[in-house]
Amino acid sequence: MSGYDVIVIGGGSPGEHCAGALAEGGLRVALVERELVGGECSYWACIPSKTLLRPGEAVHGASEAAASAQVDVAAALAWRDYMVSNYSDAGQARWLAAHGIDLLRGRGRLAGTGVVEVDGVRHTATHVVLATGSDPIIPPVPGLRGLTGIWTNREATGMRAVPRRLLVLGGGPVGVEMAQAVRRLGGEVVLVEGAAHLLPREPQPLGEGLAEALRRDGIELALGVRATAARHEGEQYVLAQLAQSR
Repeated sequence: MSGYDVIVIGGGSPGEHCAGALAEGGLRVALVERELVGGECSYWACIPSKTLLRPGEAVHGASEAAASAQVDVAAALAWRDYMVSNYSDAGQARWLAAHGIDLLRGRGRLAGTGVVEVDGVRHTATHVVLATGSDPIIPPVPGLRGLTGIWTNREATGMRAVPRRLLVLGGGPVGVEMAQAVRRLGGEVVLVEGAAHLLPREPQPLGEGLAEALRRDGIELALGVRATAARHEGEQYVLAQLAQSR
């Protein structure tokens, strides 16, 4: 058992920056992370998604300037790997060490007041910060959870090849980003959203404007509908019985 001024549970961007600020203020800090320091944004969300979007954006910009260009898919995926440090957090670990922050690798849990247990080892702290982030969920569509090979944001941003045809369930930020990235990298895309417009948590005009842009890219949109079943047919995924949402 070891004592700290602060233990931060979760080494994603918020936890990492919190730990750095606290250590800079002179406190003894430990950071708990079960996977990679830097978290979702660095490896499976913001950075890889923007990296995958950029080549298609450049090609689109060239076409608007009466020029022509095409995406080198292999180079685009290799650049994505570079931008996520080939899924290694060695650089972040060195940064923590340089700032005097102890990295406790493993799954952390609260084990009492001021006590954090990391893979069976207990550590104490005056303060504990929870920055555990989030996990993707599989929507409760009958048959969907039992299908093998379903992608979440991690598999999508980490794709090793561009799918010939991609069905995206959900028109939030992740869904629309990956729909456009795959389409501009050469795949066919259908995006299904239960709300009447994309980005349902944002103002309707924003979602409607985005829908126009995605349609111009050749993305098929199914808006205001809900999936009632999912299954495999041979090597294909089928999202069946789309019913009008109320």
